[in-house]
Amino acid sequence: MHSIDRLVVGLSLFLAAASPALADSQCKKIHARIVDTQVTEGCTSPNRFCAEGTVEGNHGFNGTTYFRMDGAVRGPATAPGSLATSGVLTYTTDRGTLTVRESGLSGFVVDGKGYFTAFQQVLEGTDGYLGATGHLWVLGRNVESHFEADVTGVLCLP
Repeated sequence: MHSIDRLVVGLSLFLAAASPALADSQCKKIHARIVDTQVTEGCTSPNRFCAEGTVEGNHGFNGTTYFRMDGAVRGPATAPGSLATSGVLTYTTDRGTLTVRESGLSGFVVDGKGYFTAFQQVLEGTDGYLGATGHLWVLGRNVESHFEADVTGVLCLP
């Protein structure tokens, strides 16, 4: 089994274990796709990495994204070339904004393609996302000059 396959299986098992949160009728399973590009203009990241793009998903989870990395360290020696990162990502939709803390690992290379994964914990929301809680998993890859990522998780509204 390839490393990326193991990663996908592990994330799937975790999400299955997290499904009891869906017992609350206000919790929704989120499935979305982010497409974004690194930007430099207006980027205040101490690591000089920001990205902006779009999100398209179910339950009206459609809009724009903006990520600002605020921490990065080299990954473990057993995963050469990897980078552990953390930052704040803001989703802006017609319902309001949803701000999450994203912590992840990048630099995985399989068959010459770059992959990354991350966990997003909801920090706060405005308007329709006010009081939201939940978590999202990200599994993505580098595609030429941009990034594409599948986002899956649970978003609960009060």
